[in-house]
Order: sequence, then C-alpha cells, then structure tokens
Amino acid sequence: MKLVASSLASLSIAALAFALTPAFGAETAAAAAATQAGAAAPAAPSAGTDNSDQTDQPAQSSGPPAEAPVPDPFLAEVYKTCRDGASGDKGTFQRLQDAGWNLSVDGDTQTPYYQAFNGEKDFDGVGTVDITYSLEVYPTMTEGYCSLSIDTAERKIGIADFKKMSELKGLYKETDDGVASTWQDNKADATTFIQADQHKKDLYFLLDVTTLMQRPSAEIPFVQPDATDDNGGGGDDDSGGADNTDNSDAGTNASN
Repeated sequence: MKLVASSLASLSIAALAFALTPAFGAETAAAAAATQAGAAAPAAPSAGTDNSDQTDQPAQSSGPPAEAPVPDPFLAEVYKTCRDGASGDKGTFQRLQDAGWNLSVDGDTQTPYYQAFNGEKDFDGVGTVDITYSLEVYPTMTEGYCSLSIDTAERKIGIADFKKMSELKGLYKETDDGVASTWQDNKADATTFIQADQHKKDLYFLLDVTTLMQRPSAEIPFVQPDATDDNGGGGDDDSGGADNTDNSDAGTNASN
C-alpha cells in the first residue's frame, strides 16, 4: 500500500508541474516582450523640463568691436566736458546740466575746501558715461579734477585723436591690453594734465583731466544737496542735487 501511495503522489506532482510549465513560460515571454517595447519607445519628457528649441536663443556676438570714427565726435565732446569740469569755473554746473548731464552734489564729502559733483549721460552708440568732477582748495593753489568713464563701451573710442591736437603734447601706446595715453598742455608752464585709456577686453574707457590753478585760498560756496527719504533716495526736488539759487557759484573758487 505504501508503494502504491508513493507512486500516486509522484504522478500527481509530475502532472501539476507539467500543467504549470506553459503558464510560467507565457509569463516569461510576456515580460520579455514588455521589456523590448519599453526599450524601443521614446522616453517621455519629465515634468518641468524646458523642451523649447535651443536654436531660438540669441547668439552671442563674437565679432570685433566697431572702430571709432575719425575724427571721433564723442571723444571731442567728453574732452570738452571734462576740461570744463576741471576748470573750477562757476558756470560749469549749469553748462553741463544744459548739455544733458544729470548732476548732483556729493554732499557727504562737501567742505569749505572740497566739493564734488557726480552724474551721468547716455550717448547713442557708445554707452552710459559716468562723470565726477571736483574742486580742491590749498593755501596757494586750487586743483580742478574731472573723471569720465564707461564700464563697457559699445565701440572703440578715438583716443588717437589727441595726437592731432596741437595744444597738447604727450605719449600714446597700444598694447595687448588696449590703449594707454598721457598728455599735458603744449607749453612750458603746463597746468592741465590728461590721462585717457581703453581696455581691449571689455572696452572700459577712462578720461581724467587735472587742472592746477595758482589762486589764493578761499572757501567754496556751499551747495545744498537734495533732500533724501528714509531709503536714501532723492526727494521731489529735480534740481540735480544742487540748490538752483546757488548754481552760479557751484564748483568754483570764490576768490576776490
């Protein structure tokens, strides 16, 4: 009996295994087919991915900067402006405002013997020009100073035009870094000194003018700065930082 029972059990197990084998093979084939289909299908874009055409992005300009016109009207204008800024003349402030410069007095540094003005002006095709000009009074001399700069000019500036100005003498040099130059009045007792340069890489431009004046010391008339709000911004006064009642004296040495 034990032998018969054992034989019957073996036959049952074999039949069960035979019955399960086709089902297991079908499941394996189905899984393989799903795997192949997944590999062939394109990947779905993930959420938040920017699928816009990258060719729509603006191309960066890689060409050389535009050359300066000859002569360069921009250089002529800013040179005239900076000479005026360094002159110590009482009408400088008004003249520069009339020419489109947005000026304000640097009230934080103003004293009876020092005064500075800051401002800016936009030039089409060149960029935004920042200006600072000041007056410093010493016992036997007064110094006028003006600095104009452009962080990144839109073209080259015609600094070489200084070589054609007969009233100046100086040095001009072009290097791998850009243009550097230094000038002064073309006379024995020079009183005006100039530095002008432009970087080659970022086209940064700088023009400095210093004028020395033999004058007796005298206090500089005070110019009332604009009223400021709690955030340090300008008030409603649109006088450009100066008291318009004193514009005729702004930036001058009040000697008798």
